[in-house]
Amino acid sequence: MILIKKIEEKYNDRVNSFIISIFVDEYKFEQYKEGLSKVNNLEYIRSGGNMWMAVDDSDEIIGTIAIMKKDKNTAELKSFYVNKKYRGNGISKKLFSVAMEYCKQINLHKIFLGTYDTMETAICFYKKRGFSEMEMNHIDENARFFEMYL
Repeated sequence: MILIKKIEEKYNDRVNSFIISIFVDEYKFEQYKEGLSKVNNLEYIRSGGNMWMAVDDSDEIIGTIAIMKKDKNTAELKSFYVNKKYRGNGISKKLFSVAMEYCKQINLHKIFLGTYDTMETAICFYKKRGFSEMEMNHIDENARFFEMYL
């Protein structure tokens, strides 16, 4: 059985390792490894957002999603990953649903995110749920940004 639960401090290093296993190891974004290993995921909570994890029966992290509140009306969707073995089983939908419900509860009006062309499945997922591409100045010229109004 898969359980969705909020991040706790004791999971921080495990969450970082999980994200590295996908973003760095699977998608080959080696340049981000060091930074990702130092992330304090409780910052999502401090911003007024939150982070959730999907865990299996043995408390193994198999998915993550986070909301980083940027201002009164806007948040960024962050750290949305699912273990390759579990993709296609509805876990992404469950995580996304929990995050969007939270956004509605705290009266956010806009969600945006950044991703890369190599993450084609993720881009399709976002577009299917109402995100549209947006222009955004950013340090990483290879990043693409999407937004959705709630």
